Amino acid sequence: MIKTIMFDIGGVVVHTDFQKLYTNFATRIGISPSLVANYHKDYFDDLILGTKSLEDLWDNMETAGGAPRDNFKSIWLEEGAAVRTGDSNLIKLICKLRKSYSIGAVTNLTEDRLIIDEKTKLYANFDYKVLSCIEHIKKPDAKFYQLALSKASLSSKEAVFIDDKEVNVLGAESIGIHGIVYFGYNSLIASLQKLNIDL
Repeated sequence: MIKTIMFDIGGVVVHTDFQKLYTNFATRIGISPSLVANYHKDYFDDLILGTKSLEDLWDNMETAGGAPRDNFKSIWLEEGAAVRTGDSNLIKLICKLRKSYSIGAVTNLTEDRLIIDEKTKLYANFDYKVLSCIEHIKKPDAKFYQLALSKASLSSKEAVFIDDKEVNVLGAESIGIHGIVYFGYNSLIASLQKLNIDL
C-alpha cells in the first residue's frame, strides 16, 4: 500500500529559466553572463553536492568584478523569483494528496536554487525534504532514496518517486520504490491511477 509520494522539484514542480537568471544577475552586478553560466557548468557537481557554497559563488563573482557584493544575494533572489514558474495544477494536486499521503521533496539542487525555493516558501507544500546540497549526496545514488525513506519512516514498497529524468527514476526503482517518469500533469494522473492512488 502506497503511503508516501516523493517529488523531484526542478523540471517537475517548478521551472526556472537559468540562462535568463544568469544573464539578469550578471548584468545587474556588472559582469559578463558567461562568467555566471560557466561557474555553474564548471562546478556543477560540487554545487549539487553542496561542497561549493553560496559564499564561494559570491567570492567568484566579486573576483570577476561584480559589485556591490553586499547586494549579491538580494539581486539573485529578485531575479530568481522573476524567472521561476510553478505548475499550479501540480501544486494543487500535492495539497490534495497530502490529505491521504505524506509528500516529500526529493531533489538535486544547488544552494543558490535552495535560497530561491525558501524565499518562495516552496517546501511548505511538503511533509519532508531530502536536498542534495544539504545531505551531500545526490540522485541517482541509492543512498539518497534510502535517506528519503528514512525521513518518511516507510519501506520502499510504500513509496512512489516522480522525476522528469529517467535515470533518477531508475535509481529509485533499483531499491524497490515505485517510479514514475514525469512527462506532464495528465500523464502523471494516469500513472498515479494505475497505482491506485486516491486522487
